[in-house]
Amino acid sequence: MTNETRQMDLSSLVQDNIDEILVKIIQFTHIRHTVISENIRNCRTAGFVPRCVDAEDFAKVISAALTEHQRNNCLALCDSRTVSFLPDGDFRLESQIDTEAARLVENDFEAYIQLQKNRLKENSINNKTACALLEHKLCKAQESAMSDSVKNKV
Repeated sequence: MTNETRQMDLSSLVQDNIDEILVKIIQFTHIRHTVISENIRNCRTAGFVPRCVDAEDFAKVISAALTEHQRNNCLALCDSRTVSFLPDGDFRLESQIDTEAARLVENDFEAYIQLQKNRLKENSINNKTACALLEHKLCKAQESAMSDSVKNKV
């Protein structure tokens, strides 16, 4: 299953490679939130199998891109086992069966719900952090541009 959820269009905010990485993280957390929410919403449906997106795989892709950025000031976003980058700048995540959650949904429903809630909390923190970093970076860039504009007028 690939992410059918439309990615939030944040491309207008991208001014450099770091912005692009932060936008990808925000998009990832949006997709992950959707998958976790579907796990909660559908858990009592007959034949339901919980799914997950591989956060570790995504983190490795982002880490490799940041390493390349540090070395060559160029952003190389490479496909992985569960992440595919598209020519238009979007990406697809291939969700997988969540074996840990599948075991819990069968044997300990309360623990299953707690696991999903914990994942939502973690995901929310990751999203808030990436959003705050992007907002801070964009505000600094705007302040710098305004300062340059004032200097040019003087």
